Amino acid sequence: MITHDLGVIAETCDRVAVFYGGQVVEEADVVTLFHNTAHPYTFGLLRAVTSLGDKNKGLYSIPGVVPSADKMPNGCRFSERCGKRLDICMDTAPKLIEIEEGHKCRCWLHERGYRNG
Repeated sequence: MITHDLGVIAETCDRVAVFYGGQVVEEADVVTLFHNTAHPYTFGLLRAVTSLGDKNKGLYSIPGVVPSADKMPNGCRFSERCGKRLDICMDTAPKLIEIEEGHKCRCWLHERGYRNG
């Protein structure tokens, strides 16, 4: 299933792969993804979800603009929009690594030596 509706994903899926800029940035079972989010883009997606009880809460939007497919950054594809960006993110693309059993993330924050939050 391909959707931006995280409510549908929560109710119907067992595993989730989150894509940004044509790449998987996070992959996990639904419970892990919703309760132990690892990638800043996934966190932004979850933060943008509204609920019926949030009448006074404004709609959250991830800052910045999605780059066009032919102008992706050299490093992490999310780096220009990321609030947790490290210097390495701008120049070197991270690999999709397993950060815990069954949970993969493409982010320098989770590479050994860069884990800082």
